[in-house]
Amino acid sequence: MKVIGIDISVIIIALITAYIGYQFNIRSKKRELFLKELGNCYNEVYAPMHELLSLIMETGDKKRKLEMIDIFLREYSGKDSKVRFIASSSVLTDFYKFRKVFIAYKQENNRINEHELLEKVREFYNRIDDEYWNAHDTIYVDYKQFISDTFKNPLFVVFGSILRFFYHLSVFITWICAVALYFTLAHIISPLQWVPDWWDMTTALLCFFIALGCFGLMMVFKGMTAKENKRESKVMRNLKETLKVFWFKKEK
Repeated sequence: MKVIGIDISVIIIALITAYIGYQFNIRSKKRELFLKELGNCYNEVYAPMHELLSLIMETGDKKRKLEMIDIFLREYSGKDSKVRFIASSSVLTDFYKFRKVFIAYKQENNRINEHELLEKVREFYNRIDDEYWNAHDTIYVDYKQFISDTFKNPLFVVFGSILRFFYHLSVFITWICAVALYFTLAHIISPLQWVPDWWDMTTALLCFFIALGCFGLMMVFKGMTAKENKRESKVMRNLKETLKVFWFKKEK
């Protein structure tokens, strides 16, 4: 069978080979450089900044909180400020907005400026909190996996690596089948010349559901072997908090 004059088996082999090459090179020099820069950002800015902002947010006394904000912005202002290590342009922009509001408060100390400053510190804390945990999860993503592999039989480690590889391969094949399903539907609506005569919606659906089944099976195996080192998603945390509030009201 041929597509655009090329045997379809050659196309499939080429796509799988390219995907395998991508998987084996995912921890290439570019990734190593990225992790190095992220590590600098995490150690020099995100971790210490997150700690100071957490203390500010935990402080109930307004006067003390304003003093701590003053100390914080003095710490991260000036030509030698470590804010230059902030990787995210949007976070860096938010920092300068935060500092601008603080300067306005210092120039004219009134309730409006004070309220705006307290709102800005809360907003900036939320941004830094997200950046801090995202950086932490990225840098130490393999921490639990490495600890687990250290104490495992080497054969189980190899077996787990093979399963993880086939999981990523199943994701890729599922996406390919989904794209094929889309073009099959497009072919039914408006015939495409390069689609083989033997290819139809039944074949496309069969391939897609087989790929989806394999993906589901590999997800089960991945869950059994993979060790993820990251916090719960924000959606899950918010859901738990909502359930707690609901349960508390129900008990009352």
